[in-house]
Amino acid sequence: MNIRYSLLAGFVLLSITNISAQDATDALRFSEYNPVHTARTQAIGGANVSLGGDLSSASINPAGLAQFKTNEWVFSPGFFMNRTKMDYNEQFFKDNRNAASIGMNGLILSFGSNWKSNQIRNTTISLSVNQTANYNSNFNYSGNNLLSSYSEKWLEEVANSGISSVDELLTRFPTGASMAYESYLIDTATIGGENRIFTNANAGAMPLAQSFSYQTRGGIYEGTFGIAWNHKEKLFYGLSVGIPLVHYKRKSTITEKDASETPDNDFERFTFTENFSTQGSGLNAKFGIIYKPVEYIRLGVSLHTPTLLTLTDRTDVTLTSEIENYARKVNNDNSKPTSYTYSTKDYTGGEDYQYSYQLITPWRLAVSGSYVFREVHDVTKQKAFVTADLELVNYKAASFSSNAEIPNAGEEAYFKSVNRNIDELYRYALNVRLGGELKFNTWMVRGGFQYNGSPYQKDFLPEGAKGWRMIPSAGLGYRNKGYFIDLTYAYQIGHAIHMPYVLTDNAYPLAKQQTKNGQIIATVGFKF
Repeated sequence: MNIRYSLLAGFVLLSITNISAQDATDALRFSEYNPVHTARTQAIGGANVSLGGDLSSASINPAGLAQFKTNEWVFSPGFFMNRTKMDYNEQFFKDNRNAASIGMNGLILSFGSNWKSNQIRNTTISLSVNQTANYNSNFNYSGNNLLSSYSEKWLEEVANSGISSVDELLTRFPTGASMAYESYLIDTATIGGENRIFTNANAGAMPLAQSFSYQTRGGIYEGTFGIAWNHKEKLFYGLSVGIPLVHYKRKSTITEKDASETPDNDFERFTFTENFSTQGSGLNAKFGIIYKPVEYIRLGVSLHTPTLLTLTDRTDVTLTSEIENYARKVNNDNSKPTSYTYSTKDYTGGEDYQYSYQLITPWRLAVSGSYVFREVHDVTKQKAFVTADLELVNYKAASFSSNAEIPNAGEEAYFKSVNRNIDELYRYALNVRLGGELKFNTWMVRGGFQYNGSPYQKDFLPEGAKGWRMIPSAGLGYRNKGYFIDLTYAYQIGHAIHMPYVLTDNAYPLAKQQTKNGQIIATVGFKF
């Protein structure tokens, strides 16, 4: 029987308590930036680095705020229709989840100069709130695995912690390994004078029928303060400060069972149910300029700094293991149960397990150009525009770190390992956004297209898997007598991969994930 063992011993006994399982997948989840915007900006593919003149400029290129000459109040509710399709070993699974969105909402105040000789023609400030990520989804998949078990992640967790006593194994890992050990799903043995740890859910001895089910909820909501200046109607420049609030919840149900149906091989099945949440806040800044060499051409550049997020994970896990006669054999006691159930609260005094840490997300750099047909000082006489953005994102730059003032050696080693995985899995990505508008007096017709490049290294993706996302969009707008109404429909088609667990030998399953998300955004605004 080919049983996988991991070493249960360390040169030093680290003072680390259990680290909740931050990994490269978490880094990507909080690093991708998918703002809802106003209906106008969403209709033109989110392309607004050089165009400006919209509340969304605060989240894209704050220099665009300087084009406002009046005050505005903007409200942009939205609705998501999320569809997910999973491809696991050429078996397909579909699910869906709908949710409302707060969209882009806020206030713009523009202050003109009282002096004609002043080169700063006006100063504009904005206060806004925007949803920059949508985590509402349901998805599931299942199949046989001949290479690894979900329980092997707990073997590595224990082996990498540096502990050297069973007493610590019983208490140190309240979100997985401690329960797995106490329920006999994993166990220890002495081989060659060294303590080893192994799992009875042994993919080397039996095919494992695995089932993964997930429900995710929440999003990232960013409050932004922006300020911009108009220099002689030729150069616009500005900055904004964002405070993102992270709210993410996930319910996972993982089931493994012996697909060989062989009796008395020390494993029948286990069910792992996890209620997990991440909450926190952060800080970032955005800088940008827009230059008009001639009246009908606008050129723009924007830089988004990395976001420093301080996050707290809360985890509540229940594990039920059915291990046939294994507990009876190792204890030589036929009264021992064949099934055990434990939860996180058994180890934490009735509380969820909590762990706080920090994440730095990637920086973003964008360049853009716009052409405005019949560009005149009176914007009501403009007839149309086309615009395009090109954005570079360095997903390799995401990194985790301890939230402690003086992190212990175990935390530092763990996060260094996770950050190496981020560097190996991700790369630079190029995003393209295109859009245009045609104006008929008080009515506008808009269209756009957005393409977000894959964040994954090509060598990492399995055959046939993709990581890009594209969003075609279209919308209508009406402006008259100090108010405006815009309506947009955007259809997101995205490809990604899902890893239910990660092992150092890469013998873990990968599912291809396709999302098709319809978005309806409406914007109502008033000038005053």
